[in-house]
Amino acid sequence: MESSLKFLPTRVSSKRNILVILLLLSIYILDNSPIVKFIDSYTFTYIIKPMLWICIAIIVWQMPQIKSKGKLRYSTLLKFWAMYFGIMYVVITVLAGLIDGLGKSPYNHTPKGILINIIFVGSALVGREFIRSYLVNSFTKKENYLVFILIALFMTVTNFSINKYSDIENLKGFVQFSAQFFIPEFSHNFFATYLVFLGGPIISLIYLGIIQSFHWLSPILPDLKWITSALVGILCPTFFLMSMQSIYLNATKQIKKREQEDESPIGWIITSIISIGIIWFAVGVFPIYPSVIATGSMEPMIYPGDVILVKKITDMEGIYNLKEGDVIQFKRDNVLISHRITELVYDEEQGLLFRTKGDNNSSEDSELVKPQDLKGTIEHVVPKVGWPTLLIKSDKNIDLNEIEF
Repeated sequence: MESSLKFLPTRVSSKRNILVILLLLSIYILDNSPIVKFIDSYTFTYIIKPMLWICIAIIVWQMPQIKSKGKLRYSTLLKFWAMYFGIMYVVITVLAGLIDGLGKSPYNHTPKGILINIIFVGSALVGREFIRSYLVNSFTKKENYLVFILIALFMTVTNFSINKYSDIENLKGFVQFSAQFFIPEFSHNFFATYLVFLGGPIISLIYLGIIQSFHWLSPILPDLKWITSALVGILCPTFFLMSMQSIYLNATKQIKKREQEDESPIGWIITSIISIGIIWFAVGVFPIYPSVIATGSMEPMIYPGDVILVKKITDMEGIYNLKEGDVIQFKRDNVLISHRITELVYDEEQGLLFRTKGDNNSSEDSELVKPQDLKGTIEHVVPKVGWPTLLIKSDKNIDLNEIEF
């Protein structure tokens, strides 16, 4: 009995899934290992890696095929919409580039360069999509979004080098990396995961192939700001996913008219935009950012628990426009301080300096504020909104006097 259990389909399928996962992890580890330093970079990147991806694709293709959920008669429909969404993403990116700016592509566009890029990108794309399709359709036979999320997350994590993660130094860097690169990549991967669930690897290859072809083969590329890149990269795949789901359910008569109206993507898009905007605002992405006051040095203008809205100073013009009486925020010993300018001091070596004082303090600050320490000017005060933040900091036994004055 025990020996027969080893040959049950579920046991064999699990072993194959582990093998597929290990195949992807092995090439990821190899790509990020010190061994690469001892190999000619051109040989490894454009010869060895494509050969490894092709071998992986062949291995997965030779495994017993697992059918995707979508019925064969809807294959043409799925291919059409995958192509349409891929083209739509390119068009939206170009339109955004007309606003933010366009730039020359850094890739080689000679006939040889184009051929090399096709082999380099195409082999990895085929290998990854065969792996994605096998995993998705092995783990679930119905819409299981937990499985979709886990597989999309796995494919996203392994798409960035270890150095990309190690370069993140602070919270703002983490948010910028997440918004500009990780979350958009995850959004594309989540949509691609849903596509292979419906129609196998060919469907996702059409969608991702169009996007990658434009990125690698176009001589002119959009030079998007990272905020624009994040919005386009997150919202477009999200909208595509909801649209494709609605299209397929309608085609297969699995959705009622009322349900279709209830699942309108407009609400999801608006919610996504607002949520992203709140996060960016909180971490200081926009020209004005919030900051919680912990002490009473600026009473009665600002009380502990108030939130101040600080307008960033980003150039010398903003610095030289400051005058006596302005309330500024500056950094000293990794502590943010918000005090009023009482005097402008000109120094021959350091230039313009600022003498500051808290309205509720008995004396002026002992040190002058240097231009490089300036963060911005206080534009507005929102009373008491920051009390939850102070309570959290208090629970962590942080001395509030060391946070902000």
